Amino acid sequence: MAVLPVILFHAGIPAFSGGWLGVDVFFVISGYLITGILLRDLERGEFSIARFYERRARRIVPALAFVLLACIPFGLAWMSPPQLAELARGTIAAALSVSNVLYWLELDYFGPAAEHLPLLHTWSLGVEEQFYLLFPLALAFLWRRGSGLAVPFLLAGGLSLAAAAWAFATHPSAGFFLLPFRAWELLVGAGVAVAATRAAAPSGFRAGAGLVAVVAAMAAVPLGLVSSLPAMALASAGVALVLRHGAPGLIASRLLAHPAPVGIGLVSYSAYLWHQPVLAFARIRFGDDLPLWLMAMLGLSAILLAWPTWAFVEQPFRRHSPAGPGRPLAPAGPGRPLAVAAAALAGLAAIGVAGVATDGLAMTQPPAVRAILATVSDVNPWRDRCKTGFNEANPIHPRPGCLLAGDGPRVAFWGDSHADALQGAMFPAAQAAGLPFYSVTRSACPPVPGLTRTGDAASPGCDAFNRGVEAYVTGDNYDVAVVVARWSAGIGWAPFDNLDGGVDPRPGDVLTPIGTAPPDDAARERAVVARMAGAVRDLLGRGLRVVLVYPIPEAGWNVPEELARRRAASDAPVTLSIPAEAYARRNAAIIAAFDAIADPHLWRVRPAEVFCDADVPGRCVQSLGDQPLYFDESHLNNAGARLLVPAIMRAIEAARRDAAP
Repeated sequence: MAVLPVILFHAGIPAFSGGWLGVDVFFVISGYLITGILLRDLERGEFSIARFYERRARRIVPALAFVLLACIPFGLAWMSPPQLAELARGTIAAALSVSNVLYWLELDYFGPAAEHLPLLHTWSLGVEEQFYLLFPLALAFLWRRGSGLAVPFLLAGGLSLAAAAWAFATHPSAGFFLLPFRAWELLVGAGVAVAATRAAAPSGFRAGAGLVAVVAAMAAVPLGLVSSLPAMALASAGVALVLRHGAPGLIASRLLAHPAPVGIGLVSYSAYLWHQPVLAFARIRFGDDLPLWLMAMLGLSAILLAWPTWAFVEQPFRRHSPAGPGRPLAPAGPGRPLAVAAAALAGLAAIGVAGVATDGLAMTQPPAVRAILATVSDVNPWRDRCKTGFNEANPIHPRPGCLLAGDGPRVAFWGDSHADALQGAMFPAAQAAGLPFYSVTRSACPPVPGLTRTGDAASPGCDAFNRGVEAYVTGDNYDVAVVVARWSAGIGWAPFDNLDGGVDPRPGDVLTPIGTAPPDDAARERAVVARMAGAVRDLLGRGLRVVLVYPIPEAGWNVPEELARRRAASDAPVTLSIPAEAYARRNAAIIAAFDAIADPHLWRVRPAEVFCDADVPGRCVQSLGDQPLYFDESHLNNAGARLLVPAIMRAIEAARRDAAP
């Protein structure tokens, strides 16, 4: 019930989009089992922190090290240098049990696509191992004081849960990945283990209700009935009920004791370790548009890989018995196993360091390919200064370093990350023209008040950001507003398909109007499009001249990596492009809505006129020879921005002339 939903969730099966709750089930079970072991050791007077860490090393390290090593040849064969460098960073983090911190830092809107990270799932091991650095000592301290465990556990769990509620509302990525906001789940399991020291009457109703709660939480997520933290709480409570009230003979216990779930549970750790590398490498090698049935089969193949891993890697290293036939490990104490585990992890970390230091073996690529891959750093230098991440607090206006002095009508430029990508060319152009110019952006937040986003990019700060910018611009007498966004990304659920084999790998999420409940998805899409067009009309109604930048063509694949792959197989520069039809399909609804706005104070900039049908008829270019125009799947780099900004500047000058007294 923990590992299968996680596997099918990562395989992309829509019915299991709540399967990530399997990790929460893991956490509660882990807290229960480990606390039970520690309590028995304390009762017998046999508690040893060294022996505890020896058991953890035997349990965790061998299979983890085996899977990490197995990823290396596939990375060398199938990954580009940037992907290989990312795998190297993941290997270091997994070896040091800090994967959760790494992915908290990296998985922002501009970070690597989660589906292409073979070691992403090791974040949960990081949470557990960080918890168990402190928990055994705290438990032993409380035990020896004899003051009881219930109150400290309740207090610590309550504080962690309260912190999680705050984090999921304000910093959801931190709430998902970091220990302080996850400890409460491990403490739920620990609390059940403490309660288990006192007899409890078996209850078929309570145990059955627990199973139903776990399934209901996972089913409610894809139906949109619950948000993340309530679903986690429901699943954790369900596991606690099963652990506390299950007993042989009850229906819930008979279901879980069937040989099939018992067999899967036996190898669940190895299956968990294998599933993400299998799925990620399949996507890297064969693309992101593999059929769902194949992804499900690939995910479930992790169970087949898990059996030999369990039998020949996990089991031999977990034995504690004296030496003898079939019992290869018999250390006299915990020192040797811990030293071996530390050496293995240090060796893996060293391999990772070598991968990072060589930029993923970039020196093995031809010079032209290396030059293409180097363009991933050709990004807006104002990003850290003038962009708000979707987990960050909104700025106070004017934001320092984002306001240029000048003469004449004032210009405000704002939007989401597509607007941010243009700032590297907009600021120099505005400076050269002497414009009084202010620019701020927020990731995953189109400049449209009254909308909220679902999924990984959800942020309660988006609406407040837009209202804050709007209030500042209108209250401080700006004359021209330039609005830019990845407009179509939040209209429908489907990721962008470029019709040439590239599908944006990022998780789908959508926008929805705040305070309304459209009856179906089609109604929600219409409401979002209407709200976007309405936001432009609202600005015009406030007396602003508006420069509306229509959708910038998306790529559907990582442009530098795809161009490098093609250039490596060619003796001459390659111009990367996609069918213009893909752009037209993707953006038809929002273009029609924008075209319907009739106002003499509206200037339109159509990026398709710059990137589509000009250099290659019928196609939208993503590079000009060996020069990529994007730094990832949809964001222009500085070279691409410099192609589009002249059209924006012409529109701004026309709007300023109209606004001039």
